[in-house]
Formats: sequence, C-alpha cells, structure tokens
Amino acid sequence: MRREWLDPFRSDLEAVFASAEELVRKYPEPLSGYGLEQLHSVNPLLRDSGHSYIGYIIPLWMQHSDGLSREHAHQLSTACLIHMLYFLNQDDVMDEQPENATRKLSLGNLYYMDALQSYSELFEPTSTFWIYFRQYVVDWAVSVTGEHFIDYFQHNPLLIAQKAAPLLIGATGALLLLEQSDQMNPVCSAINITLMTLQMTDDFTDTQQDAVHGNYNSYLSHISAALNHNYPDHPLSERIHDNVYNTQLMNSYVDIANHYNRTLTSSNLGISHLEAFNSYLCSTLVQAVQEITQRKKRLLQGGFHYWISDQQLES
Repeated sequence: MRREWLDPFRSDLEAVFASAEELVRKYPEPLSGYGLEQLHSVNPLLRDSGHSYIGYIIPLWMQHSDGLSREHAHQLSTACLIHMLYFLNQDDVMDEQPENATRKLSLGNLYYMDALQSYSELFEPTSTFWIYFRQYVVDWAVSVTGEHFIDYFQHNPLLIAQKAAPLLIGATGALLLLEQSDQMNPVCSAINITLMTLQMTDDFTDTQQDAVHGNYNSYLSHISAALNHNYPDHPLSERIHDNVYNTQLMNSYVDIANHYNRTLTSSNLGISHLEAFNSYLCSTLVQAVQEITQRKKRLLQGGFHYWISDQQLES
C-alpha cells in the first residue's frame, strides 16, 4: 500500500537523516555510537520505526504543498529530528526509568544543543519562533507533570496532544519561513488532532505496559470513566483490568478518534498529507480492535477452533 504521507518523501528523508548523522558522528565516543544506533532505530527507510516521523516530516510536506524551499525544509526537518530524539530520551527516562538513563540524558543534551544551533541558523533571536518554541516546551513540561494527577483525556481528548507539543515546532517554523503566520492557529489545531490520534493508538497498544508502570494512558482513562473509577488518582482496580478488552469500550474509544478525524477532514485546510496520515491512524486503531474482537470470538468457540484459526493467521 502506498503511504502518500511518507513514500513520496524518501529522497528528502535520506538527505535529512544524512545531515543528522553528520551531526551525531561529531559527538564523543561512546555517545556517538549510541546516537547513531538511536538515529537508525527511528529511520523509517531502514526499518519499521512506528510513526515517529510525524516529529520531523511536516516541513517536508510543506516543501511540496506550500512551496517551502528545499534548503529550509531539509534544515528545519533535520533540527526537528534531532530535537525529537532529545524528547524521546526524556520520555524514556520518565516512563521506563531504564538502566541506561545516564546515557540517554547525556546524549539528549547533545541533541538539544544541536537542535538549538540549527534553529538559530534559521530564525533571528527576535523572531516570534522563539515565543512559540518556549510555549511548546512549557506545554510539554506541564503535561508530563500533570498527567500523574489530572485526567486530561476526560477533560478534553485533545489535551493528551500537549505531551507532544514540541512536534508543532516544524509546522510553526515552516509557516514563519513562508510568512504565513496567519495560518498558525488552524494548522496547529489540525496537527493537534493528529497528535491526539497518534497518542490514542500508542496508548491502546501500550495499555498493559502502562498499567504495570503506572504511566498515564488515555485508553485506561476511557475505561475508568465508564466504570466510575477515579483515574489516575487511585490504583487500577481488578475491574479495570477485566474490562481492558471490553468490545463496547474499545469501540467507543475508536469512535472518539473517528469523530475528530471527521473534524479534520472537513476543515478544508488543504493539508492532504496530514489528513491521510490521521485517517490511516484511525484505520489502524479500528483494525487493532477488530483483531482483538476476532480472537475473543475464536476463544469462545473453543480451544481447537482457536488453535486452527491461529495457525491460519500465521501461515
């Protein structure tokens, strides 16, 4: 299947990752080696790296759709890629508390310095870019701190996008370079819908893991609200765990994503790549629910039938 939000940009992505590699190779060892490994792990041209490319591909989209110069698009995309790696390491340390936390934090600071240097080459100190930059980092900081005691998803599903607020930097920078600051609010609002959908798909996939680690999860929030459980203030009850694969709850969770997808596709902003990507995320969420539902049906039909069905899926 042709991924219109990714496949046409392969040559651009090659250039962006080559530029990022050039920066990372200058880091002292062993951090340079670790950095290259991490860079390769998020390169969608080398392997399935999830959907992290939303963090740096927007300037490339705007190069093709809005006429952003190739030089600016690649430089801004490279800065966003390096900056994204910084936040990925921050999130890993906060969520997983890994044994290599020191390495991740040390490497993250090198990423951050290079991202700032690249942004500074594109935007003067007096540019409004830095006002937006600060606000996005503040939004991120407030979100990752507040999610331990505020149920953002129930207040407003779009609030879970704030955890990814720095990913708006690419679109904001591109709009400023294009002198289209009047489009900032509608474009960023549209991107927030996609960031929300992306977080919803990740949360659905990571439900069990987040439950174990005590991380905020929008699907656990959705289940908790339906069962009148005060989330995330109180530990998850056995009843919450028993309803993780409740078909009605899974479908109503999908309905929320589809509702916002309709809002995005009817906005007439002309952001075709973003709309296609968000619709794809919604379809993957639907597919994940359908697969779970089918597995539940096979289990109810008996062990032998389930084994036969599983063999057919794997063949």
